[in-house]
Amino acid sequence: MKKFLLFILSMVAVCSACKRTSDIKIEPEGPIVLIDSTGWLWADSLRENLTSAAATAEMSEPMKLYFYGWGDDEDTTFQIQMPTGSFGKVILEYTMCGWNKGPADWDMTTEIRIKNNSTGEWHELQRCFTPYGGSFSASWNKKFYMDVTHMLPLLMQQGPTEFKVFYCGWDATETKAHAFSMKFYFFEGANRYGANILSCQKVYDSFLNGNNGYRAWAYGVESDPIEASERLGERHIVLPEGTKRALLRVCITGHGQEKSTVDNYSGYFPGRKKKAVNPAEFDENWYKIKINGEIMPLVGHIWELNGNGKNYKQAGTYQYNRAGWGPGKPGNTQYWVINYIPENRELTIDLDLDEYVSDRTKPNDAYVANYYVMADIFALDK
Repeated sequence: MKKFLLFILSMVAVCSACKRTSDIKIEPEGPIVLIDSTGWLWADSLRENLTSAAATAEMSEPMKLYFYGWGDDEDTTFQIQMPTGSFGKVILEYTMCGWNKGPADWDMTTEIRIKNNSTGEWHELQRCFTPYGGSFSASWNKKFYMDVTHMLPLLMQQGPTEFKVFYCGWDATETKAHAFSMKFYFFEGANRYGANILSCQKVYDSFLNGNNGYRAWAYGVESDPIEASERLGERHIVLPEGTKRALLRVCITGHGQEKSTVDNYSGYFPGRKKKAVNPAEFDENWYKIKINGEIMPLVGHIWELNGNGKNYKQAGTYQYNRAGWGPGKPGNTQYWVINYIPENRELTIDLDLDEYVSDRTKPNDAYVANYYVMADIFALDK
């Protein structure tokens, strides 16, 4: 246990501030190991090291971000023709930029999905949050890098790869809007898992099941509990033959400030002494992982530091710490390696948030606390 704790502490040091790395050794100890608690890297000093050895690359054109609608069928779609060949690793370069005279004003959710042609399902590729763009010119851009090797089975499907975009914002105009582009770098050789990716399966998706009309799951509302079966309830997964380990990818970001309509705010966490501040966006939170009925020894942390130089200067409240994200940055994603797979290759997975009691009565009430929740599991052959 001591060695395991030292490993986790070393991971925290590696992933701090602007010196995050995507190539992290997996320790074979414990039933579950956290190998990445953030899921993205700053580009400023790392671009050449990350991309210079790539065998090939494919990219999208810059795309303007505006509100397409709330329904999943209203999201805008586009395609990228990926290269043919055998690759072991993929790095995504995600560029935030402006449209025409520059980016729009607000920090809004951008969610990119990729289609699984064999199942018809859409899986989250990346979640990002636009900056407060009012002070940026037309030439402004910011680049980030993400290891998306786990998506190789979907990136290398036959024919063009199809993507879908959701943008939760109404700030786009003809002269100013947020925009983004993506470039995929493909590498030969080994990846950080030391294994091939056999499959991708959905675990949780707040965009589709039991949401409050805004693609999220309300938090603390008695009539629509977030731990209900259609939301964060237990999921049953059957992994393919040849699976030796599994990768659980979790992205949870908090939104809504649940401002009370009365002076004395009544929302609270029963298990905490500390009073709720502005859940879910500005309250620090955690999630427990239960696999095959057993609570895992580590917990997931839903928090991102934005103050003290950990975010770049913008027009708005970019320095405030938030629940798993910051303005003008990708959302934090945790990568867990499950080391022990039963002989029947069946897993039950259950994520549990701390109990919270809201003073709201409907899941779509104004300012209600809510979470965007996505989780997928990937089978590894070693």
